[in-house]
Amino acid sequence: MADLIKYKIYKNNQFEVLTDKGFKDFKGIIIGENTEKIILHFKFGKLVCTPKHKIMINDIDYKFAKDLKQNDLIYNNIQITKIEQTNNNDLVYELLDVQDTHKYFVNGILSHQCLILDELAFVQENMAQEFWNSVIPIISSYEGTKVFVVSTPNGTGNLFHKLYTGAESGKLQQWVSESIIWSEIPGRNKKWKEAMEQALLNESKSFAQEFENQFLETGQSAVDSDLLKRMRAIVRIPLIALENGMYKIWEEPQVGHIYTIGVDVGEGIGQAASVAQILDITDLTNIKLVANYHNNNIDPYHFANVLNRMCSQWGQPYLCIERNSCGGQVIDALKEVYNYNYIAEYNPNSQRVSERIGIYNHTNTKYKGVTNMRYWVNSLKVVDIYDIGTIQEMETFVRHPNGTWKKRHGDYIYDDRVMSLIWALFILEPEMTSKYYEIAAWDDNGMPLKINHIHVPNPEYYKLDQFFQKDPEAPLPFILGQNPDSDDMNSLKEQGWVVPQ
Repeated sequence: MADLIKYKIYKNNQFEVLTDKGFKDFKGIIIGENTEKIILHFKFGKLVCTPKHKIMINDIDYKFAKDLKQNDLIYNNIQITKIEQTNNNDLVYELLDVQDTHKYFVNGILSHQCLILDELAFVQENMAQEFWNSVIPIISSYEGTKVFVVSTPNGTGNLFHKLYTGAESGKLQQWVSESIIWSEIPGRNKKWKEAMEQALLNESKSFAQEFENQFLETGQSAVDSDLLKRMRAIVRIPLIALENGMYKIWEEPQVGHIYTIGVDVGEGIGQAASVAQILDITDLTNIKLVANYHNNNIDPYHFANVLNRMCSQWGQPYLCIERNSCGGQVIDALKEVYNYNYIAEYNPNSQRVSERIGIYNHTNTKYKGVTNMRYWVNSLKVVDIYDIGTIQEMETFVRHPNGTWKKRHGDYIYDDRVMSLIWALFILEPEMTSKYYEIAAWDDNGMPLKINHIHVPNPEYYKLDQFFQKDPEAPLPFILGQNPDSDDMNSLKEQGWVVPQ
């Protein structure tokens, strides 16, 4: 890269590069600026470089890229199928001082394309992101290319955490997540674990991170690391997925059960999502997340319509909705448009009668909500959560130095699922429970132990209805003026549609 105009160097002490003498250390990466580029095309990919970049012809000879011609053979008898010259501002990269040799291979001129990144979570974040942004577009342009990213977790929010959790939740569908914990390795038993924990000075978080693949954030976490591990162990795919996968159901509604729905409302502009978490609180020693809805592109008015339909499926439960910001629009639509009357009300100012329904999220309200959530989830451990997205958000929901609880700082990190779970459980805060349920028994800590309905919903409000089709490709019936025995009607009947009598 003798023709670089400007460049900077990032030092390296973690990675090796493949050479003709095996994998070797190198001192760093040179990132340079040069608008002149040459694109060498091969059968299995392409290489973008500067005009004076040296290309191996054989074990001894090199040529500048600018001196190569179409159909020339380079190292390993790889033929150049096309040569282009271009000008752009894309950065170019070169390795600095490869150990014992000046030769190394790049994916563009190998007959098999495979990039392996080891311990990515421990690479300086700005360096990892800059490298990723430049390499992935090139790698992804090669047919059959594979990228393997291997690392021990190192907190949350870094590139490795984003890739792994995205693959785990299904958000990044082109990636597959795999993990190996200490107990899966032959020869490691309880005695080995105890010895290792002792070696780590009994730091349970260190062991959980190094050997149990848990992403742990600095600062006090709302949920213990051991509990997060247990939660991950019971994650399962939903029994039913509706609304293009945004409405997930793990257990269908059951007549007579008591449900609560916690709601966090987003603006519907593709960032923070509108979320509804549905809990079965019939047995307060075995609370279960039975369904949730998550959509970051739905506006508050249409979200109110979705909530109204969901409530008609889960026994018309109490909705716990934060009134602040967009939540007020949802509450007003539910009340004024859909006449839904079961919306919980909470105002931390006990001296003033609230004029508006919903939960007013004051600082004290949120603190009380988090404390209440931690009692049921973290202390009693009676809440089963089957949704991996909710668990991932719990891993990044921490107490900040100023004492507030919220998501950790960083891009693409949200706490919408956690906040809606907090509001769902808020109905079990004693003051709220006394207001909306009959409390049949209390536990030793003054918290409800057994509750009963005050209003008993009609059984018709305990079933999934026709608003949510299990098959998104199902045709819409058209029966006006149709002969009951027509071909169109018979076709609909064969697909499961029923003609009302």
